[in-house]
Amino acid sequence: MKKTIVCHSFPAWDTPYVKSTIELLKQLSKDHKVVMIDYHYTIKDLFFNKFAPIKQILGLKQRVRLIQTEGGWIEVISTPPVLPINWIMNPKLFGLAAKFNGWLVGKTITKQLKKLGVFKYTLINAFNPVYGLHSVKTFNPQKSIYYCYDEISGTEWSGKHGAAYEKKYMPLVDEVICTSNKLQENKELLAKEVKFIPNGVNLDIFLAPHNEKANGHTIGYIGAIDTRIDFELIDYCASNLPEYVFEFYGPVKTELPQLPKNVKFLGALAQTALPEKIQNFEAGLIPFVKNKLTEAIYPLKINEYLAMGKPVVASNFSDLSDFSKVAEIVDSKEDFLKAIKKSIKYNSRIKTQKRIDFAKQNSWENRAKEFAKAI
Repeated sequence: MKKTIVCHSFPAWDTPYVKSTIELLKQLSKDHKVVMIDYHYTIKDLFFNKFAPIKQILGLKQRVRLIQTEGGWIEVISTPPVLPINWIMNPKLFGLAAKFNGWLVGKTITKQLKKLGVFKYTLINAFNPVYGLHSVKTFNPQKSIYYCYDEISGTEWSGKHGAAYEKKYMPLVDEVICTSNKLQENKELLAKEVKFIPNGVNLDIFLAPHNEKANGHTIGYIGAIDTRIDFELIDYCASNLPEYVFEFYGPVKTELPQLPKNVKFLGALAQTALPEKIQNFEAGLIPFVKNKLTEAIYPLKINEYLAMGKPVVASNFSDLSDFSKVAEIVDSKEDFLKAIKKSIKYNSRIKTQKRIDFAKQNSWENRAKEFAKAI
């Protein structure tokens, strides 16, 4: 049965990075009407965020964009710029500012949904509990879902207030969907019903034909370079493998330490440009530290590496037991180094195909079917 789905999103539509929310919405739009309320850009973003759709935010162009995706059509609503408030430490002052922002965007949301003829719908709040709590009266959904894909108390951008708002917001929704077993475990006491649907992979991009490997002796990583990265581990491996170049593709969101010369940070790329780079990898790395944030992560990149048949070496930061037969998951820097060497030395066409076949089961298309069934 075709549904109307409204997603109140924290992830922004226009940033070029891979986001589980956007991937799900693209797939859901094949069979359902999908409306996405875009990330609420701040006044500061108007000057410093190169990805912000300025004309839509300011109302100089239509606030609703009809966008064709590989799945179907998605209507994306841009709201007016809000006050930047994450710097506010005092909970009461933050609450007042958040309430004002919620009122400001709520007026636009109500108006635009009415113009689109959207009255009966399922609401998905995608990791946006602050606005979720302050826009409860804005929405009148038939069913409400909170989509939780990170441990909010461990995030830098929302660690100060996000957890408190999440605790207040989750009891108000009908269902919580989490992307990892640890997240599900953490949220079960706070919500009416909690389900687990892990991240997927875009097979249209990562299974598409690619050029043969252009050069050897490259080990790589795709994704944000932030506090999750174990730089000590990278230093150790790069120092012990001077014949390899360690390539990192992703936005740098933390201060970089001094590292060996064979470690290269090459910037963020659009999702469609990643396969060409991954094709050169002898192995794909997930070198995360283990902490409150990472133990709740189901990494997007693991299925992307596997879909391209690449050996995967990951630190044991989270429950990755489902991948134990197709990836090396290790506890120490010494074992991480050994796993890299082993994965490269004993790679084969049979192992490559096994990884690809495994990743095919984890497509976003399959995840969206699970999601649609859950909601």
